[in-house]
Amino acid sequence: MEDDGPPGVPEWVVTYGDMMSLLLTFFIMLVSLSEIVNDEKYRSILESIQSYTGYRTGPISPPGKYFPMNSMIEQMSMLGAYTDSRERGRGGIKTKALEGKDVRIFRFREGVPVPVGKTLYYGQTQVDLDEERKTKLDEMIPELAGKPNKIELRAHTSVKPLPQDGHYNDKLVLTYQRGREAMLYLIQKGIEAKRIRITAAADYEPPLQTGDEKTQQMDRLDVLLLDAFVDDYVGPRK
Repeated sequence: MEDDGPPGVPEWVVTYGDMMSLLLTFFIMLVSLSEIVNDEKYRSILESIQSYTGYRTGPISPPGKYFPMNSMIEQMSMLGAYTDSRERGRGGIKTKALEGKDVRIFRFREGVPVPVGKTLYYGQTQVDLDEERKTKLDEMIPELAGKPNKIELRAHTSVKPLPQDGHYNDKLVLTYQRGREAMLYLIQKGIEAKRIRITAAADYEPPLQTGDEKTQQMDRLDVLLLDAFVDDYVGPRK
């Protein structure tokens, strides 16, 4: 007689069933761990942890069942880059920062000065404006008026010593007075005083040697338009 086969199902079926049961259990555990059932308890845990590891007024987590503490939205919120509140610019922190110096930064770039009109020439000790000098200044008014640019009145004098019996014995004072007379005249013509700057160069800036006796005359005053605005020279806030 032939032997009967083994009772029950084959062994590989039992092994396969055990493996499927383990896989099913594994997936059930994954689903259970991926969902937070008790939101309040989980949030309180996060708050407790952050009270020890984070700053006092930092946001705990975004609303909802998922708490991606390292997400892009969370990082932007903590940095204050994703907020329309009044706290913008403070990184989301409502605590008032320490007060420091109120430093005001402004542009200070004058660029290349642009000569305006014709040069005003003087005698060695002259400072007043005669009719010829006034006419030259009048021709500059249309180009100077209505602009925000600073105006520089740069006055020069020759290298010759000043006369001992003259009214001025200091070349810096002499050149400043030339600039002042021109400034007062421009103000009378409607140019704002805050736009004008006087530079007393004395005999420290000789002209270029061009061979032209007129252009090499050092007793002169040049009107320059600067690449700088009046608002650039506003001081610190009070």
